[in-house]
Amino acid sequence: MNEPVKANYHTHTSHCGHADGLPFDYAESAVKNGLCKLGFSDHAPFSDRDYGYRMQYSELDTYCKEVLQAKQAFSDRIKIFNSLEIEFLPEYTKNQNYYEYLLNVKKMDYLLCGEHFFRDRNNELHNITGIKKSSLAIDYALACRNAMHTGYFKILAHPDIFCINEAWGWNSDYEKATDIIIEGAASTGVLLEFNANGLRRGIKEYPDGVRFQYPHRRFWQKVKEAGLKAIVGSDAHSPDLIWDKAVTDSIAMLEEAGIERVTELSL
Repeated sequence: MNEPVKANYHTHTSHCGHADGLPFDYAESAVKNGLCKLGFSDHAPFSDRDYGYRMQYSELDTYCKEVLQAKQAFSDRIKIFNSLEIEFLPEYTKNQNYYEYLLNVKKMDYLLCGEHFFRDRNNELHNITGIKKSSLAIDYALACRNAMHTGYFKILAHPDIFCINEAWGWNSDYEKATDIIIEGAASTGVLLEFNANGLRRGIKEYPDGVRFQYPHRRFWQKVKEAGLKAIVGSDAHSPDLIWDKAVTDSIAMLEEAGIERVTELSL
C-alpha cells in the first residue's frame, strides 16, 4: 500500500480564540510530518457582528500577514495557502459582497464553507449544533447547497455536522438533508470534507447507535453511492493535530468506504 499523500486544507490558529499556535507553528509541524501542502482556514470574522468562536475583524490583516510570513519562510519545503472557513449568509452578498472581497481584494487562495450558522427558509438564523427539531437539518442542507452554487467555495467542511444533535438519530429528515447536500456537490464540483475532528470528539451513544458525532457512516455511504470524491480535513486546532491518528484513521475510513480521496485543490 502506497503512503498517502499528506495534504491538509483545514487548519486553525490561535486567532480564532479556541485554538493554539500561530501559522509558523503549524507550518513547522506540517513540515516535520512530511506534508506537501498546508491550507490555513481560520474562522472568518464579519465586520458588523461577532458570531462567536472566530477571530475579530481587526485581526484579519494580521492573520493574513502571518500566513504570508510562514509561506515565505517554508517556501522550499511546503506549499502553503491562505484561506478562511466561513458561513454563507446571503445578506453578505448585498452591497459590497464580502465573499468577493475576501477572494478578490484580500486574495484568499480559496474559501472553505463551514455552515455553523445558517438561515432557514423563513430567514431565521440557527446554529446547526443546537437545532431543536430534525427538520432544520433540511434547511441547513439547503443553505449548504445555496453556498455551493455561488462558486465562492472549494470545500464544504464537515457537511454531516448536523448529526451531532442528540435528541434523535438518523431519520428521514437526515436522509433528505444528505440528498440535498450530495446534489449540490455533484452539480457544482465542491468537495465534501471527511472531517477528522469528528473522530477526535469521540464516540457517543445516540438513538441510532453508538457512533461518532460525525462523520456519519450513512451519510458517507450515500456519498459513495453517488460516485463522489471527497477530501479529508484535519480541522487542526493545535499544531500537533496537523497529521495525527484522527487524520490517518479518516483516510483509512474513506478508503474502506470506497470513496476516492482528493489531495489537490483546483485553484
